[in-house]
Amino acid sequence: MRKAITALLIVLLLVGPTYAWNDLGHKIVAAVAWRQLNNNERDRVIALLKNHPRFAEDFKAKMPAAVANGTLAAHNEWLIQQAAIWPDIARGILPETVRENFHRPTWHYINKPLFLVPADEATLHGDDELNLKLDPPAVERRDMNVVQTIRLARRTLGSMEAAKQKALMLSWLTHSVGDLHQPMHSTAFFTKNLFPAGDRGGNLIRTEQRFNLHSLWDSFPGSGGPGATTFREARNFSFVMTNDDEFKTLGTAAAGDLNEETWLAESFELAKNVAYGPEILGPLRIFEADNDPEYPPIKLSEDYLEAGGSAVDRRLIQAGYRLGAILKKVAVDNP
Repeated sequence: MRKAITALLIVLLLVGPTYAWNDLGHKIVAAVAWRQLNNNERDRVIALLKNHPRFAEDFKAKMPAAVANGTLAAHNEWLIQQAAIWPDIARGILPETVRENFHRPTWHYINKPLFLVPADEATLHGDDELNLKLDPPAVERRDMNVVQTIRLARRTLGSMEAAKQKALMLSWLTHSVGDLHQPMHSTAFFTKNLFPAGDRGGNLIRTEQRFNLHSLWDSFPGSGGPGATTFREARNFSFVMTNDDEFKTLGTAAAGDLNEETWLAESFELAKNVAYGPEILGPLRIFEADNDPEYPPIKLSEDYLEAGGSAVDRRLIQAGYRLGAILKKVAVDNP
């Protein structure tokens, strides 16, 4: 079953546009989480989400007719999937004065440093510049990282905060759990010549597939179709994943560890050992030695793509089960 899913993900990788941990990836995480909730828990989560300050514009108005005219169950699952992509939708809100109220660029990632040469660690960055703090500040800040964002969202959703703020942070929670499970959202790669300020999570490493390393990993879940098509694809993926014994075992174990520091460590290890594996580091060592910023795009093998697809399968299911466990708590705290 896992081989079949991985093969499908690789095929999907080769077609269509992608976005940060793309729409389909985020929606799969939300759909897997949705499968973990009972009907009462689902109703409570959706009731809270409907207080979102952009619910009319970015949820209700964008629901495809095929979903809006369908069952209430499909209607509500579409809403939680939409919540999972809303922080990316916020990037394009107009006018800009309104966008500034919602768009938070740094909330999607954390730049835990990885070095080509260990000796460079002392000279290439400062921790204060990277914001590697895990606990959120007392009040929301625009420069928080993804771990701080998840922790702030969980704190807010368990508090007496206003319903609109809770609904807003519910969207960020649903999105950010997925982001933290994406290895390239956990890491920045440093070298003395090519990337002295970091590679922006792989965005500056050119590859033949998907233009750069970050985009490649963002696109492993596939691109998905428009509107209701992506919704159905994510729902169908979640049914397959949550009914596969191996994935179910993996997801259940993951839900037993809701410490975001663990999730970060897992993503960083995947980045170090798989994403920045020999097929990336080998060419980069040559380009770094030549101090060649105009190096050609790196062509990655089918083995690399299969390994990446397999890793992403696992991260999607882990993220979905963990999000589901947190949403169960949200439902209890918001009757």
